[in-house]
Amino acid sequence: MAADLTAAAGAALLAADARLLAQEYRRVLAPSGSPSSAGPLRLGFRELLYFQVVSSLSAEGLQLSPDQKREVFRVLTVKTHRLPEGLPRRQVAQGDWSRGPGELRKTGAVPFRFDLLGVSRDLRYRYRLYRRPNALVESDPAVCSGQPVFRGTRIPVAVVVEHLRSGVSRSTLEEDFPQLSRQALDYAEIQARLPKPPGRPRRPLALQRG
Repeated sequence: MAADLTAAAGAALLAADARLLAQEYRRVLAPSGSPSSAGPLRLGFRELLYFQVVSSLSAEGLQLSPDQKREVFRVLTVKTHRLPEGLPRRQVAQGDWSRGPGELRKTGAVPFRFDLLGVSRDLRYRYRLYRRPNALVESDPAVCSGQPVFRGTRIPVAVVVEHLRSGVSRSTLEEDFPQLSRQALDYAEIQARLPKPPGRPRRPLALQRG
């Protein structure tokens, strides 16, 4: 998956702060003088996986030093290739860290293993929702004046997104818009975390909940 997401889009997928994400990438991960150390930041799936893993490790009480972060980043972003005759992917190692099929490992005084499968599966799901919304969203001039609506409904995406931005809970939206699928609401949550586009907003449709 190409590194083609902005810091804002990556942060929306991770429910993170775009400014802090970009700062850490440039100060800790990007080599000095590399294309990533200057100019607009572009992220791919593997870079997002790194940030998700570090966040999960932090939530478990493991704080990484800058050197450890660089090691984990290299382990997670180095691509591996299948060996001949269908053998599994080879292990990638950097310092005390290594990545094998579906897990991240650390050796040393306090060794442990971290399950990558669940984290990777959840992130890949959100990544694909953001990149391929056509299965969820459609635009028809005959429906809501052509505003993007959730497929098979007359519910504008912008209305649900604005409800989320204004603090309406996910459970309330599930009750008020039962025709929306879990995927549709997940997509709306990602969109709600993105910055509002510049310029004068379109006049919103008056759509009452309930």
